[in-house]
Amino acid sequence: MVFSPVLRLRLFLFAFSGFALLAACVSPAGENETQTSGASYAGKAERPADGNYPLPRATTLCEGLDVPWGMDLLPSGDLLITERPGHLTWINTADGSKKTVLERSVLNRGEGGLLGLAVHPEFENNGWIYLYETSRDGNRIVRLRAEPRTLKAGQAPERFTEERSLDNIPHARFHDGGILRFGPDGLLYAGTGDARQPELASDTSSDAGKILRMTAELEPAPGNPFPDHGRGLVYSMGHRNVQGLAWDAEGGLWAAEHGPSGEINGWCCHDELNRIRPGAHYGWPHVIGDQTKQGTIPPYRHSGSDTWAPGGCAVLGPAWGGYAGSVVVAGLRGNALYRFAGNGDPSGKEDAATDGQAWFKDRYGRLRNVLVAADGQALYLTTSNRDGRGRPREGDDRILVLRPSAGP
Repeated sequence: MVFSPVLRLRLFLFAFSGFALLAACVSPAGENETQTSGASYAGKAERPADGNYPLPRATTLCEGLDVPWGMDLLPSGDLLITERPGHLTWINTADGSKKTVLERSVLNRGEGGLLGLAVHPEFENNGWIYLYETSRDGNRIVRLRAEPRTLKAGQAPERFTEERSLDNIPHARFHDGGILRFGPDGLLYAGTGDARQPELASDTSSDAGKILRMTAELEPAPGNPFPDHGRGLVYSMGHRNVQGLAWDAEGGLWAAEHGPSGEINGWCCHDELNRIRPGAHYGWPHVIGDQTKQGTIPPYRHSGSDTWAPGGCAVLGPAWGGYAGSVVVAGLRGNALYRFAGNGDPSGKEDAATDGQAWFKDRYGRLRNVLVAADGQALYLTTSNRDGRGRPREGDDRILVLRPSAGP
């Protein structure tokens, strides 16, 4: 099997990066479990780069985008991104030039549209990319074959053929989820929303309010915890609106999701960062924040009475020095990139000075997604100021490149 340079880099980072993360307490999925969580982090004020807690350096790669949502790397090191109205756009990561390579007919309404994007780890062999999009009949995941498959740096794909789809994922004007990511196991993961029907998040026969796991053929992955329920795609449940997925150096899965906005019990806020276990229930719609219920897992971190409105998330690698192993989460309403200790101390006490720190607070507006660059040395970060909830600035929306300063 031939692996692309990007995949080889990802496998290296999984094997060698950062600090080991403590696993969540192991118990049967139906039993109550504690993640040493309940820590509320509303977002600490941004610190200046003082040599002890330096902030990343940010530069602009690309401007003039229309609500960028999903993004992933091609083997060449260039980017593919989705723009919510229906544009699939290629970005040259050397000079920031861009080209719309495909237009999709989507239902661009509310939080729906052209959302998640994932490039298959063996793209150079099969040319596959995956899109999460909204239609009038529901959300769907589509597999496309791109040509040419062998791309040089600075070369955009030219042709796309739709090959298959997974249809009828519940949708609504809001709570559509949409994140797509390939895991270190080579399987495709999708985060969905509860489609404004909270009870579906606890229903293992429904794909709503879940993390789904599937093969490259969009079939249920072997070993999924509920193979005889619904379509057998469910990996975890009890989610309200999953927006970000990322893996740490030990292969552990993290997820970021939106908390409530008053639809049940008047509950508000309490956005979440969770460590994911197969078959586990993450509380929605029964509990939020520090509340507990038998058979559910509380969040690793939550926003308390504040709101992050999290987007994508990523795990920092060795190039980030003392921040290696940290989980960073893009904040939409929070207007910040939040950093959480993930490097072996679930309580965050080892890194209390900076855990929950809000980087770039209010500097760039709403932040949607974050992705580790091909060289592992940088992050790509997108704004979302043209989504109807922000205040667009000249040049919005944009892709930023973040590079580490000297480690703490």
